[in-house]
Amino acid sequence: MHNVVPSRALARRSRQLLALALLVGALGAFVIAIGVLLLMIPLVAEGSTSFGVYSFFRTSLLLVGGLLFVLAIGLAVRAATWRTDNEEAQVVARALAPALDARYHFIRNLSRRDIGYIDAVLIGPPGVLTFRILDVRGVFANEGADWLVQSRRGDWQPWRISPTRQVVEDIRKLRELLAKMNLGDVPVYGVIVFVRESPQVQLQGNAPLVPPTHLSNLYNNLQTNYLAKERIDARRIADTVRTLYQP
Repeated sequence: MHNVVPSRALARRSRQLLALALLVGALGAFVIAIGVLLLMIPLVAEGSTSFGVYSFFRTSLLLVGGLLFVLAIGLAVRAATWRTDNEEAQVVARALAPALDARYHFIRNLSRRDIGYIDAVLIGPPGVLTFRILDVRGVFANEGADWLVQSRRGDWQPWRISPTRQVVEDIRKLRELLAKMNLGDVPVYGVIVFVRESPQVQLQGNAPLVPPTHLSNLYNNLQTNYLAKERIDARRIADTVRTLYQP
């Protein structure tokens, strides 16, 4: 199995985001400077009927400039913390690698404007498999697309996230992208993987929309759905990899 990550593309996006942060910061500083200048050198006398509008305008400049500067800081922080790899996805790749041959391609940390962020995808003869990989602890129950988590007191509460809905959305976006690239016949599946084992993670399920699994049971569980059948040929695999993997 080929195990790759588009680190150069991710690093390039980080640099682009940093450049945008610098541009927004410079614009914010410029707007603030104009506001300060108008504050220090009033162009309208205080007794003038238009002074209220003038005062509102220069105050607005200061506020807008400040907001732009805060936005620039946020963009810079996001650029600095942009992940160029996903350690949990690497763990999953290592677990699958011994069982899958060279026809399979595992792409970690997939991030594109047209599909957003996906933890990992596996491309091979059965089609495309999208992963939602979770490094959490707890007791979870999944029915359909709904998830519950057990509190320390033992009662059940809605989980703050729905990995199922995230995977369903990833599948939709992948299908749309593949259709645009004349690969609409390539099937797309999904799976939710918990990297921690029992008793740290306990799973209960009832007709899950997307199958959840512990990492140790991942390969066996995939054999009943994704790996049950070879659906695309080598050319379709290569075209799909070329579409999704941009180093």
